Amino acid sequence: MDATREKLPPRKGEVDDHTVTAARSPTRCPYCHDACGPDDPRATVCQGCLSRHHDGCWREGGGRCASCGGGRALAPTAPEVKVAPAEVELLRRGLPREALERLVRRLGVAEADAALALLTSASRELERRGKTGVGTTVVLAATIVVCVTLFVGMVIALAAIKSR
Repeated sequence: MDATREKLPPRKGEVDDHTVTAARSPTRCPYCHDACGPDDPRATVCQGCLSRHHDGCWREGGGRCASCGGGRALAPTAPEVKVAPAEVELLRRGLPREALERLVRRLGVAEADAALALLTSASRELERRGKTGVGTTVVLAATIVVCVTLFVGMVIALAAIKSR
């Protein structure tokens, strides 16, 4: 594979020529070799060589980079997910799956990020009310359903990854 070379400016007081070599594709996961580009919000990036891995590939590889063997990843930045009043209303009506799907469609975020935003929103609603009642019970039940649904989805996804 053809390596790309980029000359870096010398550090202050240094005269040596430094070269960075990138011998792998910046748009492919080095573990499974499937597409994993810079716009993939669920990618895990190696701190040592900046190789992008799918989250599942990083975990399956023992939490180590498939390119350089490094074990430290850059901290991901979670997208900001704002729950709309319509989605909160769906939770109040006991329709957590619909609230989750609406939020995912509206903002184009991952289900896990949408579920976390819905759980946070439901938690704030419970704190705001500060009392128990039918509405609180419905919000709590909807929150539990979202958690269970998300957990089952992750188990199914992990089983599919392992069966590859």
